Amino acid sequence: MDNKKIYISISHLMFNVIKNNKLKYYLRKDEAFRKEVIKLIDLLLLLESDKFKCRYNRKKIAAEFAKVYVKITKVSNRFEVPEDEMNSEEIYAEYSRVVGFISENYKTARKTLTNEEELFTIEDIELNGKLSADFVKKMDEKLADEAKEKAEKEAKEKAEKEKTNSEDKKTTNSENVNQQNFKQQNFNQQQNFFGGNMGGDMPQNIFLNPKFYPFKTKPKYMPILKKCFTLLMLITIVFYVTLVIYVGTVRVDLDYKNQSSLIHVLLPKAKWEAGFEYWIVTTSANAKVPSFSTNVDIFAKSTTNIGSIIFAIFYLLWFGYIGYTFWKKQDASRLKFRVSGFTLLIVAVFVFFLLFETAGSISNDLVMKKWNSYGSLSIKLAGETNPIPINDFNYYDDFIAKLTLNYASQLKVVTSLSICAFVSSILTLMGAIMLVIINPKKDVQKIMKARAEQANATMAAMQGKHYEIDSSLFDEDEQK
Repeated sequence: MDNKKIYISISHLMFNVIKNNKLKYYLRKDEAFRKEVIKLIDLLLLLESDKFKCRYNRKKIAAEFAKVYVKITKVSNRFEVPEDEMNSEEIYAEYSRVVGFISENYKTARKTLTNEEELFTIEDIELNGKLSADFVKKMDEKLADEAKEKAEKEAKEKAEKEKTNSEDKKTTNSENVNQQNFKQQNFNQQQNFFGGNMGGDMPQNIFLNPKFYPFKTKPKYMPILKKCFTLLMLITIVFYVTLVIYVGTVRVDLDYKNQSSLIHVLLPKAKWEAGFEYWIVTTSANAKVPSFSTNVDIFAKSTTNIGSIIFAIFYLLWFGYIGYTFWKKQDASRLKFRVSGFTLLIVAVFVFFLLFETAGSISNDLVMKKWNSYGSLSIKLAGETNPIPINDFNYYDDFIAKLTLNYASQLKVVTSLSICAFVSSILTLMGAIMLVIINPKKDVQKIMKARAEQANATMAAMQGKHYEIDSSLFDEDEQK
């Protein structure tokens, strides 16, 4: 919570009070009101202290409001910084409580009390610090007339009620009715004690109201950017899914029984008619190959890559769902002008994975590196103790050259799809970063105010009273 903003809000509340003749009248007449205004001035003194160092147009105004208070009320009072340690949230909650007190007790709209559009000076404070005797006299007469009318009305209602009660006593069922009323009243009191709302309707949760917009800004081009980002996501995943499916269809034959198989280029001196085993031979160790696939894809993977295809389709569906939420028309401003940070995080994780996957196949050389393990492949003939040395047997360079030549057109398609997926992944990641940067930030002050208003409305409902929540909390665009 910004201390400066709280200081400004309290200052405007004080100014809105002293420029309203009716409120000045009640300030003079009502001791409870005077106590609340004294608290506000004390809070201004606290915020002007060395701890917070707040100012209004670089000037301290708490003392000016104190002087005006004395002029209006004609009562001297001691103003001082509160002794209790108070943080920003507690100060704001006190401010919000006083706004509710004034609005409820003196029938003044909250929007009038919290209006901060009119700038004022110390001279304006002094000019408004007067309450004419004529206005006081007029208000006294008005309130006296209202009190008289109210007393007459109550006396009339009391007489009618006594007459009705007298007639009811003559009926034989009056005792039963009274007992039932008593039981019902007792039941209602128990309900209220154990969590009932004391006759009032519980208010709707402000934070669930689609008209509540708890952010500072509304980026004008956010809806368009979200649609562009959707297109980037879909283009990226379509390129990736196409790449994965296509790679799975480009098969390389390594079956020694087939004379045209590339295994004969890799191991041209092998005696296939004799018994043999495949081994990986390196300078540090030799290891038997547990299983050797005779049919692999262009990435040297032995399986049909079903797992990658399933994941790719999952990504397509997930990105499609996110795109749908971005593209469809949103009625609530919080959905229209903002993107969920969690959604962007999920997208970023997926895109990083796609970058890693596609970066390894954007050129022929990178694709061929996936075959590096075949450069250590050898065989051990039946009856031999050790595998045949690589230098005498493995023709890896010839194998790679033949593979590149035989699959030149397929490699061109693979690298083209990889480049497209890689570039679109980078653009998508950049788009996600841009959305994070322009994403509206939370309006902490507005959220704190909403919490205070929610608490006030709930308390009023618990007491069977009606409480009007400050309309400035809700988005004007949504109200039209």
